[in-house]
Amino acid sequence: MHSTLILCSASLIILTLLLAFWTSLQRGSSKTIAYNAPLEPTSGMAKAQRAHGNAAEYAALLVGLFIMTGFAYAGRDLGLAVTSLVIAITASRFLHALGFLMCATLEKPHVLKAIGALITYLGGLALSVMVILKAL
Repeated sequence: MHSTLILCSASLIILTLLLAFWTSLQRGSSKTIAYNAPLEPTSGMAKAQRAHGNAAEYAALLVGLFIMTGFAYAGRDLGLAVTSLVIAITASRFLHALGFLMCATLEKPHVLKAIGALITYLGGLALSVMVILKAL
């Protein structure tokens, strides 16, 4: 397997675990232990929960895409386009999480969330198409 795919997959898992830990810390410091408790959209707890939840939703999907990319490119160089897309998608998930944690309120969009989401969507679609074309 290509080292870029392994490193980016591991980075997404680390991001998700760090956000889970941060959510636990926020839960303890805010005394908001009950799940589904109503949260203020400006609270650190609400931001941490959404950042972690969103990272967890995408991490498995993207790790799976990176594994499929590894299979499609087995024994071949990934090339600059694929390598750049994998790195950009991974970095976008970090930007997206930062956007959640840095926003004033969850009720208003943050530029880092928007950039992270856009790169995730477009990059993921592009990489998926490249994998399909390589498999044909």
